[in-house]
Amino acid sequence: MKSAPTIAFDFRPSRGIAIAASVVVMTAVMAPWFSGLHWSVALALSTAALIIGVAALKRFTHTAFRRIAYQASGWKLVDVDEAEHAVELMAHTRLGSWLVLDFRQARSRRFRAVLGPDNVDAETRRCLILLLARAEVVQAG
Repeated sequence: MKSAPTIAFDFRPSRGIAIAASVVVMTAVMAPWFSGLHWSVALALSTAALIIGVAALKRFTHTAFRRIAYQASGWKLVDVDEAEHAVELMAHTRLGSWLVLDFRQARSRRFRAVLGPDNVDAETRRCLILLLARAEVVQAG
């Protein structure tokens, strides 16, 4: 009997992506002031960009899940209260050294984990890539 592959790792959002998104938000806040719009319109657009950008960054950096695991029983996400949630891996994408995992809970709630060099070590990403490649072969066969 083959043993099922297992993997578990702590997850935290990527600081690099958060910094890049912060630069985009600041650019969006400043852009109306360089567009020649009336100052009141520029102020309204800047305020809207700031509010929406800060809310998106907060949602990105304060994730509900702190640990991701794959066991024989399937994928599990562990939240900040250490409660396990069974999830289904809907999709995964590899972009160079980055890996994106798209999970869905039973209640149709989605969670996307972006894994890169700054938030998951190279060995864990390599194991995940191999695990996902094997799963694709099994599904295709």
